[in-house]
Amino acid sequence: MQNPSMLPAIDFTQHDFESEALVVRTDHSDDEAWRAVVDLLNRPDRNGFEVHTYLVDNRAFTGASPDDVLSAAAAEPALEVVFLADAATMTGEHTLLAVSTRSQELEEGDMELAREFRLLPPEVNLMHVNLAIGHMDFWEFAYNASLAADGILRL
Repeated sequence: MQNPSMLPAIDFTQHDFESEALVVRTDHSDDEAWRAVVDLLNRPDRNGFEVHTYLVDNRAFTGASPDDVLSAAAAEPALEVVFLADAATMTGEHTLLAVSTRSQELEEGDMELAREFRLLPPEVNLMHVNLAIGHMDFWEFAYNASLAADGILRL
């Protein structure tokens, strides 16, 4: 686990969180697997939306926890989700970890959901676009992931 104060702040000056999904690589053990993940992230969106990702591929983030990454991304207060490419991402279906930057606001009868879940790379853009336009919120995606036997969101 990294010391969050040692991580560089994520620079948003040349990037637009509304149009670019933030993907932070926290595992640098397999460059070939990372290239496969990037290829999957860059595939055209099946709904016609342009695919844009802001890839942070900096070895300083190796082993960083979700909280560490959220601290490094804190300069962008409107950011709703950060996607982590961790050790699990480098295997199997290359699922990324989606982490909410916000707390769940529960009302009476609401089910408390985990603030992170896994999703397939092609779902990153679709989720990000729906969050950016306010069509859905993080917790709707988290709920759908919770319904899957393996906890992986597949839209």
